[in-house]
Amino acid sequence: MKKVCIVGMGWLGKELAVELEKNKFSVTGTTSTVSKIDGLKKLSSNVELFKLGGPTNFIEGEFDFIIYTIPPSSNSDYANLSCELIANMHKINPNAAWIYTSSTSVYGNTERTVTEESEVQPQSESAKKIVEVEHCLQDNMSSSAILRLGGFVGGERHPVKYLAGRSNVSKPFGVVNLLHREDAVNAILFLTRNFQPGIYNLCSEDHPQKKEFYPAIAARNNLSVIGFDEEDFPKNKVVNCNAIRKIGFEFKYTSPYDFPFEL
Repeated sequence: MKKVCIVGMGWLGKELAVELEKNKFSVTGTTSTVSKIDGLKKLSSNVELFKLGGPTNFIEGEFDFIIYTIPPSSNSDYANLSCELIANMHKINPNAAWIYTSSTSVYGNTERTVTEESEVQPQSESAKKIVEVEHCLQDNMSSSAILRLGGFVGGERHPVKYLAGRSNVSKPFGVVNLLHREDAVNAILFLTRNFQPGIYNLCSEDHPQKKEFYPAIAARNNLSVIGFDEEDFPKNKVVNCNAIRKIGFEFKYTSPYDFPFEL
């Protein structure tokens, strides 16, 4: 039985734990919230309390895979503490393969088509921190897969819920680069079976413009009308995801119009 450590059983990590357990993996997960431990223990073989910069007793075991899902919003010193954690866990688990849930935000928002070979151009502080963690893995690990994830949809999460009823929404001609949580989970599960180190973009193949996509989803779900600033012409990046397909992964949802979510 392969052993997996999910560092960060949050919105993505807890769903991943469920699927890994179903597929006969032994899963150790971490949470930074004491009140969540009992609920998470119903999903995972073992759950430990852990915050970045805190004690790392949970890393004493040997793991085949370490999946790092903690986001940069978790700590102001995210990059440094993440790199320290990576180094500590590598000493104890030198043969473990790493999977890091990065973000397509590392490419910035300049209008261009980006692939895994494209230069990163992080603009936000969180994206800059993520790039630092990517470099820690690339510089110190021979077995790491960096997953640059698009904007998440799934469960109760969908950007349309926060745009409904708003006016003058920016960049109406920009496209969406969205990813359903099921495809993120499936991609990670795929890599635990067919691991190949590298960088992989993950988002839907279809990239409709915001001014077409969000009003259609709002109308379909009886949400308030969305208004856009039609004089705001700049566009944004289009994310290409061919690398993950080349190693055999197939997305369940090729279009964001098909993403299920809860209102």
